[in-house]
Amino acid sequence: MAIFHELRLQQRELLDQLDELEEAVIELTAFLASAVEADHEDFTERHERLAWLYRQQAGVRVILGETERALLAALDE
Repeated sequence: MAIFHELRLQQRELLDQLDELEEAVIELTAFLASAVEADHEDFTERHERLAWLYRQQAGVRVILGETERALLAALDE
């Protein structure tokens, strides 16, 4: 049961991290959409940041999926 508890804690942390990443993605997307005449260097930097956030988000979702599979397996035991 200790493993189940640890997995639930990890799941909660991952969900919190995913929420933070989604908020950052929304903010950067809004900025990029309104940056019609923005400085090209600033635009490029923020676009790269958005790409990095998307990669982080994908990684968290993979780990979250693995955690959820482990939780289901722990319930079956």
